[in-house]
Amino acid sequence: MKRSRIVWVLASWLATTSACDDKGSAGQSIAKALEAPKKEEPDAKAKPKAKPAPDPNASPWTLAAVRDAMPAGTKVVYDRSGTDAKGKKVSGKLTYVLSDAAKDGPTTSYTIDPDPGTNKASAMPATAPWSAASPFFAMEKPTMTIVGRESVTVPAGTFEAAKAEVKDFFGNAKTVWMIVERPGLYAKVIDGGNAADEADKTEIVYELAALP
Repeated sequence: MKRSRIVWVLASWLATTSACDDKGSAGQSIAKALEAPKKEEPDAKAKPKAKPAPDPNASPWTLAAVRDAMPAGTKVVYDRSGTDAKGKKVSGKLTYVLSDAAKDGPTTSYTIDPDPGTNKASAMPATAPWSAASPFFAMEKPTMTIVGRESVTVPAGTFEAAKAEVKDFFGNAKTVWMIVERPGLYAKVIDGGNAADEADKTEIVYELAALP
């Protein structure tokens, strides 16, 4: 009788313990389900996406950007060196002034110091339509070909520029360096004169002396 009593007590105790364990496991499962989802930590090693490289053969300026960056009163100064059409050495400074920035086109004039008096048109205002090129060193019906990008150093500083070959309706040619971050402003200009004229010895270099 005592033996049966002991067996019954042990069986009851085991059943109670098993039930408690089941309840505990169920409670733990419910607690885990109620926990707020953990935010995934950003990968510290993840690198930001690199910006695509600019097209070296695309113009860095738009017509609208040039027009907005060139208000009336803008003045730019270039150091001048080289030879003119007759092969004579030239020097001094070329100063351009944009006197009017009307919707139909900018009006500019320039002076050369010292001015030898050979260019009577230097002080006369000229108006040309707005374009994606600089309003200074304007050419008649020009065609522009971008040949790449490079860093150029002039008295005004060092700039990232788009190098371009420009030719006009009459055969005159210039090489220009368009400052990428300054629409309408050339860092450097090489005037090669008219390639069709064998007697033309023009080779004048203009370098930006200071930012406007």
